[in-house]
Amino acid sequence: MTNSPTIPLNDTVYQHFKSLLTGNLPEYSVSEVHGVITGLACAGVTDDQFSEWGPVLLDSDHHNDAGEALPDALMGLMALTEKSLKAQDFSFRVLLPPDTHPISGRTQAVAEWCYGFGLGLNWTSTVNADSLEEDAKDAIADIAELANVDSTSTSPDDENSLTEVEEYLRVATQLIFESVGYSAPAQKDHMPQ
Repeated sequence: MTNSPTIPLNDTVYQHFKSLLTGNLPEYSVSEVHGVITGLACAGVTDDQFSEWGPVLLDSDHHNDAGEALPDALMGLMALTEKSLKAQDFSFRVLLPPDTHPISGRTQAVAEWCYGFGLGLNWTSTVNADSLEEDAKDAIADIAELANVDSTSTSPDDENSLTEVEEYLRVATQLIFESVGYSAPAQKDHMPQ
């Protein structure tokens, strides 16, 4: 699936995954799932390793209930995420609710994405933070802190702040992806059993 055409991570993809998850994995938000997948990609996991990383999101009941639609969609999202992180055009986007959603919900989605990112990045236990560039270490710490953001704030500056946080997450994720890629051995042989 890594040779799939470029499809932007946008509102349409968000809405598609929202309806898919509502019926199959209601306990997860789209943003949290994308965070997990992005963290896994940053740790060197690929879409063709679904049998190893799929259980992070799907237990056997969910996998059987969803048929192939959900696993295929998750592998496709992983492929899109990988491709956008590897692209030279900085096309990676954090998958969040559209700007038309209330700011409190979008802020909560940022926290969920950050939480999921931490889960995915640390799932394989192969990312050695000590071997990363200092900026990447700081970015990982910042993302972990953003997982605890207060989504109830109603400051007039919230919209601008949220836009800045989204842009920071794009850049920070790209930095982590590149730093881990330069500092870690190939991950295919290091998946947990």
